[in-house]
Amino acid sequence: MTILKQFNYFIKIVEEGSFIAASEKLFIAQSALSRQIKLLEEEINFELFDRNEKRASLTKAGRVFYRKIKNNIQNLDQIIESSRSVANGDDFTIKIAHSSSIVIDQHKIAALMQITEQLNVKFDINTFSSESQAGAILRGEIDMGLIRLPMSQAVDELKVFPLYQQDLYVAIHAEHPLCQTQQVIEIKQLKDEAFVSTPHRERSILNQLVRNLCLAAGFVPKQARIQSRKVAQLQLVAAKLGVCIVPAEFSTIVPDQIKLLPLKEKGFDSEVVLAIKIDAEDKIQQAAILLKDILGTVPISP
Repeated sequence: MTILKQFNYFIKIVEEGSFIAASEKLFIAQSALSRQIKLLEEEINFELFDRNEKRASLTKAGRVFYRKIKNNIQNLDQIIESSRSVANGDDFTIKIAHSSSIVIDQHKIAALMQITEQLNVKFDINTFSSESQAGAILRGEIDMGLIRLPMSQAVDELKVFPLYQQDLYVAIHAEHPLCQTQQVIEIKQLKDEAFVSTPHRERSILNQLVRNLCLAAGFVPKQARIQSRKVAQLQLVAAKLGVCIVPAEFSTIVPDQIKLLPLKEKGFDSEVVLAIKIDAEDKIQQAAILLKDILGTVPISP
């Protein structure tokens, strides 16, 4: 890039104190160097050097220009290099979101690492509720989302890939009486227990599912004095403030004081899918297919 080269020539002349010294350091003829600076002055429409001086004396405008260019030339180099990487397809970043009930465990991290190497992409991970991810994908805020079903609304503009289904487990303190006598738990046995996680009217698919399970068993889940819709609910269980029902993947993050006991009732599971825009860029679609193939092959259980 000619003008960037001219900037570097200009900086070298000022630092060396003369055109002759700069030309020797740059390994170019003095006449060629003078010509490049003259072209730069014509481009920016003001003189950088006072031609009446024997040394390379800067004009007032030249001194200002030198300070500004000197401070920003490295940023220009980085901008050009970053842009060149994008143009070459070497710096494609995929923004992926997951709900708080989907754990980014070592298996998922390994899958993402495999995809970064195979497709030469990067991932930027964030947390969005399952209900908000569809809109975020369509608005371009994220490129793909890990969503726990059911989705609150069907979106025709999304392509959805099933990933895995998981059984639900009761997270209960290891010293709880039920934990001492039971290997499995029926929902109705939790009627008198305080739940540390309760549903939000507009968010938390998992907690709405738990509430429906309790209602089907004939009771409304009792609210604990302190509650959370996030993974912090496990810390509340560890503090003996109540119980919660979680998917199998929580087994990778449960504190030592907690045990996960399976539900006796069958057919209660939770499904996770991957969503992208129907017209997503090729690399996003390729990454989605790879992630589906990798995550769909490993069973998840405590």
